[in-house]
Amino acid sequence: MWQKVYDSSINSFWNDLYFLFSKINSNCAQSLARLGFPFDILSMREVLKLIEEVEIPEKTVLFIDDYHHLNGTEVGRFIEFLVINEIDRFHIVLTARFIDFPNMEELTLKGYLLYIRKDHLELVPNEIVKYYSTCGVSINNSDAEKLYATTEGWISALYLLLINYKTEGRFLTTNNIYKLVDNAIYKPLAQEVKDFLIHMCIFDSFTKTQAVFVWENEDANLILEDITRKNLFVNYNINTKSYHIHHIFINFLQNILADKDAGYKEKLNKRAGDWCLKNNEYLAAMHYFYKVGDFENLLLAVEFDKGESFFLEHKEVIIKYFEECPYEYKQNNLVALLVYAMTLIRFNEMSLFPKVCEEITIMIQSSRLDLVSMNNLMGELEFVKSFTHYNHILGMSEHLKKACKLMNRPSVFIDTKNIWTFGSPSVLHLFYRESGKLEQEVHEMKETMPYYYQLTNGHGMGSEYVMEAEWYYNKGDFENAEIAINKAQVQANIIVQPNIIISALFLQVKLTLVKGDYDHVLYLFNKMHEEIIESQLYPLMYTIDMCVGFVNACLRQDRKIPEWLTEGTFNSSHLFFPARAFSNIILGRFFLIKGEYLKLLGNVEYFITIASIFPSILAKIYTMIYVAAAEEHIFRRSEAIEALKKALDMAVADKVYMPFVENCDYIQPLLDALYLHDIYREHIKQILAIYKPYHNSMEQIISRYFIESKPNLTKREEEIAQLAAEGYSNKRIGERLYISPNTVKTQLKSVYEKMGVNSRFLLKQYFDENPRM
Repeated sequence: MWQKVYDSSINSFWNDLYFLFSKINSNCAQSLARLGFPFDILSMREVLKLIEEVEIPEKTVLFIDDYHHLNGTEVGRFIEFLVINEIDRFHIVLTARFIDFPNMEELTLKGYLLYIRKDHLELVPNEIVKYYSTCGVSINNSDAEKLYATTEGWISALYLLLINYKTEGRFLTTNNIYKLVDNAIYKPLAQEVKDFLIHMCIFDSFTKTQAVFVWENEDANLILEDITRKNLFVNYNINTKSYHIHHIFINFLQNILADKDAGYKEKLNKRAGDWCLKNNEYLAAMHYFYKVGDFENLLLAVEFDKGESFFLEHKEVIIKYFEECPYEYKQNNLVALLVYAMTLIRFNEMSLFPKVCEEITIMIQSSRLDLVSMNNLMGELEFVKSFTHYNHILGMSEHLKKACKLMNRPSVFIDTKNIWTFGSPSVLHLFYRESGKLEQEVHEMKETMPYYYQLTNGHGMGSEYVMEAEWYYNKGDFENAEIAINKAQVQANIIVQPNIIISALFLQVKLTLVKGDYDHVLYLFNKMHEEIIESQLYPLMYTIDMCVGFVNACLRQDRKIPEWLTEGTFNSSHLFFPARAFSNIILGRFFLIKGEYLKLLGNVEYFITIASIFPSILAKIYTMIYVAAAEEHIFRRSEAIEALKKALDMAVADKVYMPFVENCDYIQPLLDALYLHDIYREHIKQILAIYKPYHNSMEQIISRYFIESKPNLTKREEEIAQLAAEGYSNKRIGERLYISPNTVKTQLKSVYEKMGVNSRFLLKQYFDENPRM
């Protein structure tokens, strides 16, 4: 299946958008499918970028019926985002019984929203007379008044009453719409059709093949053709090739289903689960199997899924499934239990994780499996247990070596396309855990990773060389860092590991900053984006955003740091916990740039806590440097000196100098003071020696690219940039300026490089912030 599994209503919306763009541009549609529904600003921007790159040939409308069924405000926020960015020729129409749209009044005032209210749509008595007359029924004004009082002008209710009048020759005067549905729609149906519809009401929408499977009767085709032809309450969507029962009717049918006996409902939900399992809709399959207590098939869905559909928004329900699953079913599907254990580490459920591992151990030992199967499962368990020692390389190595001895095949849990780094742009940040042991940890990583590669078909290939390169970089040995990072890229390209390639490119970005070559920095960022597009590993957008955020923090460009990083909003399902401490490195520097020293000091305990769960010495060093800078700026010199000494205490044993170099613009007076008191004199001397050319490079970049925030655009580039920011497509820009769309595309690429942006959205944001360019 192309789609990720979210809340069913969000899936329905995302399906509609996918199929709309599949008619316009198949590449865009497939990229949207890979990306999945955007829950945060970063992924929204990526969706916008994908859509903006498409030439929409004519006025195109995305129509969403029954919008009120969409749970929460996620879809509303996304729709608002699309609307305010004014995509040329693209419009959205929503219909709903009620609406709770974010910023509704503001959108209406700005002309982004035309709100057609209920009173605009209700039929008043004279309109009811005309409507009924059109349908071949003549009524007087008195009847129309009564009908208006009964229905409040709601056309669906008027339609039902009309049908009842045509069959019985009279109007029902009742407000019970379900009774109307029963009399006018349901009762006249053949029993076979009634049974069919009750089977289908458990789905938001369904395909013809799905209907045949669940109802277990080929006559479903004939029934569907008949009811869609005769009944306005079952509609066919030609784009999605799916059927949708009107919400009034589906609620009515679900009430009937609720009164059916347990056996009937069990068989129906079981069949629905079987369909979802067969069609790789694993989360939906689990839902249906759980409803009937079919834990055997629920665990089979888990085994097939391998946890690839499990994101943070699913955590509670996944844990519930396994906690309620009877022991004997777990015993019979240990692979599913191992998948669950692997999932818990991603959820940071470390209290549950060892308990589940212990449960698996007991089950394997008490099983009646043959020796080879038993050894493979014990090996899988050792592999899982290695994650209980996550970022303790020797602890992980011990389990990985045992797993390699036990297993005669790779692990079934790891897809080499999954993100090895948990979204962190730095391997050193993940595995540098003990002060004074960095060189040892680098060597341990190089010794351990071959065992991991053997178990995972090369997942994370090249990571040990990224860590080695980062070690050299932090010592200020840029030459050896560049040699090692090239080794990493060669290894990562052997079986294509985009997350490792991006980590390698990030270190290249930092090495390029040292040289003062900002044009090449932009080129490397562009390569990162190309890596995402080629691999379609869209969760790596968050990794790239952290790379961009780090660089702009170093350059003191606070407005160019992605908003989700500066607000500390890390609830995205794609930013896994081990990456959090790195995001705090960026947030801490942001507080310094903004002069929010008290806020920074108020966050220190949180920063240290996050950096201590999976110990990250690098994150702690940065944090104490920030504390020192903040204390100095609020005139608490003794506290500042003490904090900087703590940072140096952690760093100098490993010659980790670059965090101090990168922040010398805030702490140099403190380093000078320590130097004069002969505290870490040789190390401070080395830091200041590295800082001098680094400082010159950074100031050169700032003065050339960021002073007055005015990029050096040609007149033609300025014209194109302004029109692109206003939402014009390449084709329309070409028409306005009498140049070809290809020329526009080439010039726009140059604009992006000069301005350090990569989408029309960011271009628009730039002009909003700098209106006098």
